[in-house]
Amino acid sequence: MFALSWRLQRAGLIGMTGFGLFYGLVQAAAYSSVAGSTTASRLAFGQQMETAGRQFSLFLPLPHGVETIAGYIQWRVYGALPLLFGFWALMSAAGASRGDEERGLVEEWLAAGVGRIRYIVTRFLTFALTAIIAIALTSAAIHLGVIGAAGSFLPLGPVVEVSLALLALTLTVHALTMVVAQFAVSRTAAASLGGLVVGVIFFINSLSRSADGLVPIARIVSPFYYYDLSQPLSPGGRFDVAATLGLFIASIVLVGLTLWLMTIRDVGSAVIQFRSRQHPATVRPSPNALLRIPVLALVYEQRLGIIAWGVGCGFFAFYLASISRQMLGLFQGSSGFRVYLTLIGHGNPYVALTGYIWFGIFLALLSVFAITQVARWSADDNEGRLEMVLSTPVSRTRVVLERAAALVVRMAGVIAITSLALELGAASANVTIGPGSLTVASLLLIPFGMSFAAIGAVLASQAPRAAVAVLATYTFVSYLLTELGPLLKWPDWALKLSVFSLYGNPLTGGVDWTGLWIMSAITIGGFVAAAFLMQHRDVGS
Repeated sequence: MFALSWRLQRAGLIGMTGFGLFYGLVQAAAYSSVAGSTTASRLAFGQQMETAGRQFSLFLPLPHGVETIAGYIQWRVYGALPLLFGFWALMSAAGASRGDEERGLVEEWLAAGVGRIRYIVTRFLTFALTAIIAIALTSAAIHLGVIGAAGSFLPLGPVVEVSLALLALTLTVHALTMVVAQFAVSRTAAASLGGLVVGVIFFINSLSRSADGLVPIARIVSPFYYYDLSQPLSPGGRFDVAATLGLFIASIVLVGLTLWLMTIRDVGSAVIQFRSRQHPATVRPSPNALLRIPVLALVYEQRLGIIAWGVGCGFFAFYLASISRQMLGLFQGSSGFRVYLTLIGHGNPYVALTGYIWFGIFLALLSVFAITQVARWSADDNEGRLEMVLSTPVSRTRVVLERAAALVVRMAGVIAITSLALELGAASANVTIGPGSLTVASLLLIPFGMSFAAIGAVLASQAPRAAVAVLATYTFVSYLLTELGPLLKWPDWALKLSVFSLYGNPLTGGVDWTGLWIMSAITIGGFVAAAFLMQHRDVGS
């Protein structure tokens, strides 16, 4: 069983190691490019980043000592790697918990005498081994990249310490997702539910950097909070042994909880099951009229998921908008940035800050939502549901077009709920967001999300088994381009290669028409190409 489990982890190991190597080497090169080679230029760069880096506090820790390359690597690299490795841990756990059951592997192992305890422990230990290798290779590449780019060495002890903290966090996220997956019935549902839970605790910790009232909550629910306590590479920073050890212990406890939950449920079912009403056996189709309407039938199937995404994102949007005045206090020591917010907010810095922070978060959430939809399309192909639909008979072109139309409706529903919550939260804080600007910003989210879905549709039509991994890779690279482009002063055309850059900032800056046309072209061209490619491939291949 260990050998098979190891083979199932090989692709993730190769992919994550490659991501880590690429990100670390690029960031090391970026420091040498933008910080300069003299002490004066690096001090100036450090002061600039101390101020500007607060803008990234939703995704990165607050910068300290970034005038040194060690402090910069701690902030920019090891501050971002939890997102990367956390996503990997989430998807791997969803696959190990529910993907194995969907493929019948769990039943085969149980029939062969492999107990549930041995199964869970083996899967977790296999992931732990791959995580150790991936993090070790990533840290080694970062160390070599610093030597090659800056001609200096990172202290070995702090590198090992921050790697241990990253490993502890990765294992905790993996174990937490395994627990959450016990409440789902499919790999897609487990990934979606796990992504929602991990995303919420991640952003609770992120917001606690600017809202002191969230610190007690982050201390209770977020493992990311304890990872941030260790900053061994920063000048004057330290390695928090207790916090890191606590994360390792938490991962073990969560694995134990997974074992217990798995023993009290049947294979293929969730821990909590809603008792269905008893109906007499019948061969007649469902009387539900919505199931007879092509696009609405697909929307109806995911009604609970739409509500869950809308309510979850809406609650987060409401809370973030309601504390916008408190968050602005974070920038009291940076009068220049406050003036900048006032200018782009047309006299209202709270609107500018709320728009910048929330829409920055929501873009990432929508890209994840699109990935989950692509995962469902791929699963329909791999698990035989697409074959059943085509046998009704339904043309392949219609399948692609219905998927696109249904996703527009789903996405519009999630966006509408979230935008309403954002408006209510802003009103509770006496912050007025123009309804016209909010409507425009919300509507532009649809072509943004559909751009990712269109790319995924092409992949699902050509290579469904690799669609999710490739789309997730593109999403990460797209985000990385948006992050590094302005820092390295890349031209505007290079930034437009990232879909995140195409959205712009419509809440305060109006519509980026160039970006809108590009997103529309990606969406239309992607689904047209998907319909064409599906005609030339056997289902399930």
